[in-house]
Amino acid sequence: MHKLQPLINRPVAERVLAERGVSALVLTDPTSIYQACGYWPQTVAMGQSGAAFAVVPARSDLPVTLIASQFIHYLHDMDAPEPGGPLDIVLYTAPHGLEGLAAQPIFLLPAPGGETDPLDHFSQAKTREVLGRRAALPDAATALREVLTGVEGTLAADSPMVAAIMGQGCPTCPAEPLLRRIRMIKSPLEIALMRRAAQRNAEAATAAISSMQAGSSYEDLRRAFFAETGRRGGVPLFMSTDSTTIRNRDGIIRDGRSFQIDAVSHYAGYHGDFGRTVFVGEPEPIIMRMVEAAQCANDAIAAALRPGLRYSDVRRIGQGAIARSGAEIAVACGAHSVGLFHTDEAYEGDSLHFRKADHLIEKDMVLSIDCPVLHLDAAGNVHLEDLWLITADGCEPLNERADPFIRI
Repeated sequence: MHKLQPLINRPVAERVLAERGVSALVLTDPTSIYQACGYWPQTVAMGQSGAAFAVVPARSDLPVTLIASQFIHYLHDMDAPEPGGPLDIVLYTAPHGLEGLAAQPIFLLPAPGGETDPLDHFSQAKTREVLGRRAALPDAATALREVLTGVEGTLAADSPMVAAIMGQGCPTCPAEPLLRRIRMIKSPLEIALMRRAAQRNAEAATAAISSMQAGSSYEDLRRAFFAETGRRGGVPLFMSTDSTTIRNRDGIIRDGRSFQIDAVSHYAGYHGDFGRTVFVGEPEPIIMRMVEAAQCANDAIAAALRPGLRYSDVRRIGQGAIARSGAEIAVACGAHSVGLFHTDEAYEGDSLHFRKADHLIEKDMVLSIDCPVLHLDAAGNVHLEDLWLITADGCEPLNERADPFIRI
């Protein structure tokens, strides 16, 4: 049984919602429900919109409420959170018979002539415990209206479904810009998940690369990374290798050519993001100069990275260090927040579509410091990327960063 608890940073959520005059978040998206409650709503992910909701009050002293199906709560062996804790659960059954009445709770019975599953009573007991605190409601919409009874002011919703359920008298605004701001500053639980994701993602990438040799294909490498991620309990997102042109028109890892990798996967929903250069045999001198430039930038940024800087300072520090070294190598030196998504940050002006913002760097952010070299040479290409936790007075790497390259 998985312990349910909010992953979201409630104090940050309270601040962001108060700044926007919002009374509560009402969430329907699987990822947002998961962050709010620690529960992944499989039926919603399957396409059954509105089968679960999460309500996050602006006030952090009030519990998050998960609205879920009674049968799914039982079937998925879900937790019964402690009364008075940070999470409450409201269950519903399907309408049955008379209007407004909830159906009786449903539990599975043994087959005729069979025996009772010896572990089933644990799942039933947790569901009955939740029902003992509050009777099931007829359906998810009724449950949502009841949970929001007495909540005044604007609701931030991630779907027009919420306004349709609540009616015209209930003001709503888009939740996505607020969620993006909240997600940038991680809770202690999220930081723990990011530590695991960053390290395992890097380990999976390194193991996959180490299993290759000249004559292997880039597709072999991608598949190896996916397999290594699965062995570590993660879900692969992508592994970018070399250039798209090389992958499409040749696709073979060749002795003497160096190539970049960018590996991304997630563990319990939280992402790792790792970039390195792979030497196949001895690298050409131009490749070494590019790797040294990327490492020069990366090291300078790592020494300076702390709260109070902005993303633009990251670029200035990295590119300034390269210029002072005398190298004439172009390196991007970018920063982006990583978490429930590869790029998990608010957009400029709280836009609903991607517009890169020059964010203030704050404690408990997790940032990718991304130093791809902006040259494509016949000898190969170069990338260097690590994940960093922003601490009170500096930063901490979340993945192994001893070497800027991996040799096969």
